[in-house]
Amino acid sequence: MNIRFDGKVAVVTGAARGIGYVCAEMLADSGANVAMIDILGDRLAESVKKIQEKKGTAKGYQLDLTHVATIGPLVSRIRQELGEIDVLIQAAAIGPARVAEEITEAEWDAVFNANSKGLFFMMQAVTGQSMIPRKTGSIVNFASIAGLVGMRPPLCSAHYSGSKGAVVQLTKQGAIEWAPHNIRVNAVAPGGVLTEMTMAMIGTPEKLAAATAMVPLKRLSQPEEIASGVLFLASDAARMITGHILVVDGGGYAASS
Repeated sequence: MNIRFDGKVAVVTGAARGIGYVCAEMLADSGANVAMIDILGDRLAESVKKIQEKKGTAKGYQLDLTHVATIGPLVSRIRQELGEIDVLIQAAAIGPARVAEEITEAEWDAVFNANSKGLFFMMQAVTGQSMIPRKTGSIVNFASIAGLVGMRPPLCSAHYSGSKGAVVQLTKQGAIEWAPHNIRVNAVAPGGVLTEMTMAMIGTPEKLAAATAMVPLKRLSQPEEIASGVLFLASDAARMITGHILVVDGGGYAASS
């Protein structure tokens, strides 16, 4: 299957690093004009440059998704500079590992604001400004295996799990409400992935080994393996799929359900 996005405008949040960057890179390689959004300005500039050096079309936009009032104006700017938005990929997230009894109110609010509140209002802005008027669009949100099942140490984190459970339901609700406008909304639910964020949550080689041992395939995913699923869901190859949560976790969810 040769998935292409020639001439389409794709917005990717959390695009400076990790899976978000790989999604942006693969979209650009597939012909998309990519708007890369991240809070990390310097890192974002480096990532945009890497894609441009490969002759991909990408432009960076620094944004803190927790500042909801700034989302709509940025979406308007992207439309003016790149064109109407066809694809929205939402990879932006934070996920500090913390046992439940140690989570503070400030940490709880920070995680929910970044992972679910900002995600919803980005969907709202993109659909309202660009997708609903044109009766077309595809959205792929980043949920997590942690939003579907309880997590054991070292990956337990009640606020992260709760925020990703919210993403699951926001994805399903968006799929139903926006289906009359020919807008599809799906999510990918990764298990452990070899990224900076995951390694920061795990912390030590011993904990990494313990997390890996829980996976039936006995390894964590590579970012490219998650991004491949994301691009499929975003593409016309998945044009009859909406409201779906694609688990990519090496069999862990199957073992727990």
